[in-house]
Amino acid sequence: SPGLEARERPRLEPRESPGLEPRERPRLEARERPRLEPREWPGAEAEAREWQGAEAEARDRQDGAYFHSYSDVSIHEEMIADTARTGCYRRALQQGSRRREAARPGPQPGAGVGLLRGRTVLDVGAGTGILSVFCAQAGAARVYAAEASVVMAERAREVVEANGLSGRISVLRGRVEEARLPERVDAIVSEWMGYGLMYESMLRSVLHARDHWLKPGGLLFPCQAELFIAPVSDPALQERLSFWAGVKEQHGVDMSCMAAFARRCLMNDEMAVGALHGEDVLARPSMFATINLYTVTEQQLGRLGGLFTTSSFGIATMHAFAIWFSVIFPTSARSDSASDNHAATSTVDGRQASRHNDDGQFENSANSDGRRASTAFASSVPSAYTVNPTASSHRTVTANGGNIQIFNRCADDHVAFDAHADEREPVVLSTSPFAEETHWKQSLLYLDEPVQVFQDTVIKGKITLTPAEDNPRHLRVALIYEIGDSGKQTKIFKMGEDFSSYD
Repeated sequence: SPGLEARERPRLEPRESPGLEPRERPRLEARERPRLEPREWPGAEAEAREWQGAEAEARDRQDGAYFHSYSDVSIHEEMIADTARTGCYRRALQQGSRRREAARPGPQPGAGVGLLRGRTVLDVGAGTGILSVFCAQAGAARVYAAEASVVMAERAREVVEANGLSGRISVLRGRVEEARLPERVDAIVSEWMGYGLMYESMLRSVLHARDHWLKPGGLLFPCQAELFIAPVSDPALQERLSFWAGVKEQHGVDMSCMAAFARRCLMNDEMAVGALHGEDVLARPSMFATINLYTVTEQQLGRLGGLFTTSSFGIATMHAFAIWFSVIFPTSARSDSASDNHAATSTVDGRQASRHNDDGQFENSANSDGRRASTAFASSVPSAYTVNPTASSHRTVTANGGNIQIFNRCADDHVAFDAHADEREPVVLSTSPFAEETHWKQSLLYLDEPVQVFQDTVIKGKITLTPAEDNPRHLRVALIYEIGDSGKQTKIFKMGEDFSSYD
């Protein structure tokens, strides 16, 4: 089973952080805290303040360790070396900027004028500062690069100076929640996506910046996210599960009895991160949630999910469900009438789903390919394609008038990336197994044991993503599913252990 790298799953042994509560210790929810009036219990207010102070201190320690984890060069090397990711951001930020035309007033440029030319930009979580440099190269008048890691803020300054952009890029050391900008900005850029989209929970910082520093009608890069799920087979896992059966032939000792133990260890409740290929996907993917970054609230991010239903292509061994995401970048001033209707939606087979029950009941539905783009996206852009150039995506959407055309990228209608395409076409960064591999790969939710599926076996369920209660930067996934007539199963997955302490 692919393990999580340093960025993917920072670990903490209890002995390394004696100040943190053990994870097993029950925590009081807000509604469980004593709410006695001072006259009934004179010490109630003081105890409540102490409780809140301890919780805030724990959050500060967690955030500090998280920011510190980005002080090593390896993670930045991995991200910048991800050509699909870095190239996509560069294209989205600089589209149109190579043509020389005078900048026009207002947030929407004329034909051939870059979106950021003459604008002010806030880069949330700037890291090395590469996205800030992209913005300045695209003609941005001023860029504020906010970076909470002390080490990386210094590195970002060095990068800015090395590129001769100190006059236009200001590096702000510290959390964006504590930043004080001299002005509101025309655009916010951030690479906030984590494994399974929501791991590390950086999107909340972007929303804070949006609410405090983005001008009305300003742009967000990216502006929308979509989440997908599909049943998959994992060849790497299968090889490990089969290992014990071959020990006798190689070493003369029968160790086949270890197979059950290996299955319990490997197919556990931890979300794994691994790279799959299109042939490992056993049924059409389903889009189960979309996020409109212009309107979504932090409260809505606390519970993302939806229903899904699909049918297997043929006979195969199913090991897991895989989840992945796509993000979409703007090409012009947003159309509020089109995009502000739904901040965060769950979907059933590509349609908005608001009827699922909290008890985990789900229902069958037709059109189970999950390839349809959200209405808000499709109604406000002329076309979209996956920017990852070396492989085809699981879907491409174009809008011709009011007609949405969907092309199945699981079939043979491959479309190569066109470097000479209209630069104002929307850019989509996909982490699909049908697209070029990214450092996010796919997030795997393993079943308790492999399951055989056949042609047209119905696979349906409900998935919910929430922040971990003890550390909101970590991710918890509740999965209720049914494979054929095997009956309903429930499994809770986790991603992220306690961050280690540091000096």
